Amino acid sequence: MKARAFCLALAFALLPGPVDAQSRISREQAETAALSLVRGGSIVTAALERDWDTNRVVWSFDVSIPGSRNLQSIEVDPQTGSVVSNTLEGPEDR
Repeated sequence: MKARAFCLALAFALLPGPVDAQSRISREQAETAALSLVRGGSIVTAALERDWDTNRVVWSFDVSIPGSRNLQSIEVDPQTGSVVSNTLEGPEDR
């Protein structure tokens, strides 16, 4: 039982810190950066999450495109506020 508790404590100690503790810019600042790329767009989804492809924490936004069924998927660096990814997603990609 003690060994199991020790292993569990060790596993938690090795996990990276909370994702939200890794952001210097606010959600509102990141949203402003994302919305500046899509004229008239609006945020559909937003999350501060780890991008498992790059192993970086990013603000991730799906932004609606007026007059289109597509979404603009935009990732913003939570430390600098710069856009690090900007891709178009069609309905078949969701």
